[in-house]
Amino acid sequence: MENIAPKSIRYIKLGAGGRWERALDRGRIEWSDDGDQHVRELRGDWAAVRDVYLAQGKHASTATGYTNEAKAFFDADPDVLWITFARGRMWWAFAEPEVMPTPKDDGAVGGLYRVARGGWSDLDASGAVLHLDRLSTRLTQLAGYRRTICNLSDEQTTMCMRYVNAATDPVQAAIAVACADLKANLKLLLQTLTWRDFEQFVDLAFARSGWIRVSSLGGATKDVDLIVEQAFTGERMAVQIKSKASQQVIDDYAKRLGERAEDERIMLICHSSEQGLKVPASPIERSLELMLDDEVADLAIKVGLVDWVMSRAL
Repeated sequence: MENIAPKSIRYIKLGAGGRWERALDRGRIEWSDDGDQHVRELRGDWAAVRDVYLAQGKHASTATGYTNEAKAFFDADPDVLWITFARGRMWWAFAEPEVMPTPKDDGAVGGLYRVARGGWSDLDASGAVLHLDRLSTRLTQLAGYRRTICNLSDEQTTMCMRYVNAATDPVQAAIAVACADLKANLKLLLQTLTWRDFEQFVDLAFARSGWIRVSSLGGATKDVDLIVEQAFTGERMAVQIKSKASQQVIDDYAKRLGERAEDERIMLICHSSEQGLKVPASPIERSLELMLDDEVADLAIKVGLVDWVMSRAL
């Protein structure tokens, strides 16, 4: 996807309790309740639109707010980007200019709609999902907006465009480079650990990841160095730890560990492996899971064992 550069960005809430959420599946931007039916006939005469809201008994400030939302919804500018939050993601779309009434047999809740050009998207320019938990609350706080449609602040606009275009600022780019260097050097240090230290590293990593070791450490059970359980999910995993691994080693352990009870996950962890290793096909749904060089370095960073690895590798 090419970078987009909208003229402006608007947030639209998907109705009270998310009742307009189906608009995402319909490829529409939906708006209006029963009290907004006059807007389509009076569009352009916004003073008259406001007067109707006042006649409905709305407070003056409320009538003004509703009128401003109507003006925003009927704005036919094709370069306005619309965003919303639903289903744990941020969604964005450009709207076709025409405003149409929702057919009575359509099943939609919103009384008026515009077609989302190309449909709604929850992906950034790199194809990654725009999960809300990876977005700043300076942007997602829009979900707490009490009305339905609003413009974004300059800061929110900049932030939104960075997310949608999968762009990074200079500080983020520098951190990414530093993290890549850390991972590369940490992988080299991990390869210098003795087999006993590497076993202890794996044991500590599982413990810090919420897994509980239920076996002795290091070869008390044939073909398995440790057995761990996940207290929250009840999962059980048999783990073999190797300093080095070739395709022959992978094939051998896939066969041997594959003979264990089918309700166990089976994993082989190695810090120095040959390139291009593949897990052989399994006759059952479960197959051997591999955690190799790069993944082991990632694990050390995520669970906070960098200092431990550095101390053992000296």
